[in-house]
Amino acid sequence: MRLQSRVGWIFPALLWLWLFLHLRHEWTLNSQYNYGWAVPFLGALILYLRWQRRPVPAPRPAKSRALLALLWLLLLLLLPFRVIEEANPDWRLLSWLLALAVSMLSLIWAFQAGGTPWVRHFAFPFFFPLVAVPWPVALENGVVQAMMRAVASVAVEIAGLSGIAAYQLGNVIQLRNGFVGVDEACSGVKTLQAGIMVALVLGELLLLGSRRRIALLVLGCAWVFFCNVIRATALVFVAATKGLEALVRWHDAIGTGALIAGMAGLFVLAWCWKREPVTAAGADRAPRPVVAFPNQGFALAWIVVAFAGTEIWYRAHEQQLIERPPWEVALPTENAGFKPLAIAESTRVTLRYDEAASAQWEDPPGTRWWTFFAHWNPKRAALQLVRSHSPEICLPAIGHTFRGTQPDVTVTSGSIALDFRSYEFEQDGQPLFVFVCIQEDKRVASGPADSGEWNLRGRLRAAWQGKRNLGQRLLEIAIFGADSFAKANDALASTTRAIVRPNVKD
Repeated sequence: MRLQSRVGWIFPALLWLWLFLHLRHEWTLNSQYNYGWAVPFLGALILYLRWQRRPVPAPRPAKSRALLALLWLLLLLLLPFRVIEEANPDWRLLSWLLALAVSMLSLIWAFQAGGTPWVRHFAFPFFFPLVAVPWPVALENGVVQAMMRAVASVAVEIAGLSGIAAYQLGNVIQLRNGFVGVDEACSGVKTLQAGIMVALVLGELLLLGSRRRIALLVLGCAWVFFCNVIRATALVFVAATKGLEALVRWHDAIGTGALIAGMAGLFVLAWCWKREPVTAAGADRAPRPVVAFPNQGFALAWIVVAFAGTEIWYRAHEQQLIERPPWEVALPTENAGFKPLAIAESTRVTLRYDEAASAQWEDPPGTRWWTFFAHWNPKRAALQLVRSHSPEICLPAIGHTFRGTQPDVTVTSGSIALDFRSYEFEQDGQPLFVFVCIQEDKRVASGPADSGEWNLRGRLRAAWQGKRNLGQRLLEIAIFGADSFAKANDALASTTRAIVRPNVKD
């Protein structure tokens, strides 16, 4: 009996291990979700505490056709999830679908083991890990931009009331002696997401009622926002009174202080609302149920099929992929206005490229150019890293207004064809055009060409074509001084042909 009970945990445990391994790349590469590494351990603690207070299992429920159909549907979906995941490790929609499937399968396990009382009792620990699943990109970008602007706006108002002249330019605060940027860290989004996790954990550990848990979550988010307003305001005061050099020295210390204050406020509020521990009546006398997932043998075998079949699928297709002509960027160092740009250490740590270069120049006079080139060798997280570099997120953070996207552009330079995505921003009242090309080092030998799009069709096509770990190249070019997209397009074509050349080393 005891052995069978232990075996019954294997399948749900493997599902959660799969989910956490899938999310580990985002937790590692995206500093905004570094807190996710704590979620598996906190989730395990919450599950253990709930297990100690588990209610008496309900009598074995009658078989439900609807529940059985849901169970088989979720099990069968694991195979396509695994195949698609291998080609799209960064697809957040897939992350949410996988997380919800794992949570639902765990709830079905709880229902089979203890009936409806166990479903209600274990629902929280089974859905708690969703706090570490990355938000959809559109939602995340909207929240990040809104919070950066809100923090900057409030900080400017406070500075003005204190006699410091400050002006808001998007997410940047302009002072008489320079600029203070309100980035994702200063906006409080990272602290907000971590604060949501902490509020949920504190509510569970202190056994707060549902109303107090909701209040803790709402008030906690408001308190975190306030702490980050104080953080941004303090940075403005430091820059205005002690200079921008002092800002570098004080930035991390003030940020750490805001984080500590935010978390401390959550702890104090939760502690004031705590309840005395309650022991579930009859839990100690409840017979240990035989926890056996229905069709346990098939479920375990199906996971093996999903992973082994996926590996076979991709290895078979990789034999049919062919190399694209390798290329590199030869920056126009002979240009009189050429200036190499240092790549920030934070950018290097975030993108983890194998090689990169950045520069700016002016040609012809009045038209300014910026370029960034990076190359990733084939590896598991390469695609996720290169896709994380998006001008829609980066440029508004330094004061540029995003106007929208423009039609895609294809530039041919000899045997090299580069597909660019086009974006239009506003800088000092004039248009700034940004062109981004992300190209994999291999392509399919026949069949429909991969457009490189990250929409549903493009991602599914990548999985169908068996494309993974191919290595990527990123070329980003910004043009300031062209008054229309048509002129920027023509200038892009001539400049790309001048700086892009075959890479004989590859």
